Amino acid sequence: MNVLITGISGRVGANLAVQLMKKGYDVRGVVYPGDPATAKARKLGAEIYEADMDDAEGVARACDGCDHIVHLAAQMKQGNSTVQRMFAINALGTLNVLEGAVRSSRPVQSVLLAGTDQAYHPFVSDRTTFYEDHPQHPIDIYALTKVMSEQMLYTYGRQYDLPIKVMRFGSVIAADEPLQLFYPAWLDSYVNGEWTTPGRIPWFGADKVEAARAAVAAALKTPNGVCAIMDEAGNSWGLPFTDVRDTVDGIIRVMESKDAVGQAFNLVGPAATPFVKVAQLTAAHTDRPYIEVRMPFLWWFNVSNAKARSILGYEPKYTYEDMLQSALAFRRGEDIGVVPV
Repeated sequence: MNVLITGISGRVGANLAVQLMKKGYDVRGVVYPGDPATAKARKLGAEIYEADMDDAEGVARACDGCDHIVHLAAQMKQGNSTVQRMFAINALGTLNVLEGAVRSSRPVQSVLLAGTDQAYHPFVSDRTTFYEDHPQHPIDIYALTKVMSEQMLYTYGRQYDLPIKVMRFGSVIAADEPLQLFYPAWLDSYVNGEWTTPGRIPWFGADKVEAARAAVAAALKTPNGVCAIMDEAGNSWGLPFTDVRDTVDGIIRVMESKDAVGQAFNLVGPAATPFVKVAQLTAAHTDRPYIEVRMPFLWWFNVSNAKARSILGYEPKYTYEDMLQSALAFRRGEDIGVVPV
């Protein structure tokens, strides 16, 4: 059976390709022209198509004759590109995949979309747990394009009886990435970048921005520090992190399940990860100093994977401590069964 993976050169796509080929699937992948990771994708052994996601004919050629299509390709950060470019890659790209599936020379057995937990508006301070039926209120352009993409899938499912399936990911990390997080600069990029870009409403309230910036400025005095982020009362921040190996396992379960047709699934790790615990573990296993960062608000949310557990038998194995140990092993040169980013 043939599986097409858009975004095959990414952390999820590359690892998915490896596992699918181990299971006997023929894999082809889409990379954008000039992708610096194209050589990595070719080394996987998959058939590679070069096409921009807004190239309808190029995407259709890649889709033609495939049994399953796993649509992972997306622009996650706007960076210096325009809003229009993000829409072209994410929303129009999804439309082109769906049109490619409808036009395929043989019936497609499933079309999977990588959605995001950001569509739930998880920038909250009330310890919310998000389930698949929670209202989606995207707060930025990326999340908006993902909600639009989901609605496109449901529409094509109704109009063409296309067997569509939606997956909502959290923060997926691979290889040594657990060791690259929780630096003061990482927190600074949120507070002084994404959360407070000129003209936008701060996600956690304008009255707290200056206090948040002051806390970040203090943390930046220890640039190599590992940040134990908490609110002023000492309550740890926390959110779900997912090991790429669990994500890949979940995708394959969605792809192979007939019960998944027409459904959305949260594919996230075992539970929300407390930042303070992560900082303690990281400091204990590295030479990075442990620093407490007291922010003027709490950021903690969880995403339930109960539906995926019940219907798909999804059982995420890797806690953040497990991911950290794998990252340390990876840096020692050990094979942890993961294609690096």
